[in-house]
Amino acid sequence: MTELPQEQRDLDQKIVDEIFAILPEEWTAFQVVIEPRRDLDGGGQIVTVRHPETEGADVEASDDLRAAIGDLVAWFASVERRWDVLTYAGHVDQSGMWRLKIKAPLP
Repeated sequence: MTELPQEQRDLDQKIVDEIFAILPEEWTAFQVVIEPRRDLDGGGQIVTVRHPETEGADVEASDDLRAAIGDLVAWFASVERRWDVLTYAGHVDQSGMWRLKIKAPLP
């Protein structure tokens, strides 16, 4: 099994912390999709924060979340790791605990 470098784990934790800082209290699930911006304005990321079970339930990404994502993207560039889409998802299980799933490129 591939072990994530400590830098990536720290950056993922920072992103997850920022996600929880902006989630509405009543949400029991979320999905955050991050894609590179490929438009004419160049650079940056498109960040979508939504409730996966409720259409139209979106939250705007905070500046702190965007900064944390920018740090991860910069780190990927520094280690020459390509990425197309990053996904952070979570839901509350039957016992009331949050369960998280992160999809990102591995080393």
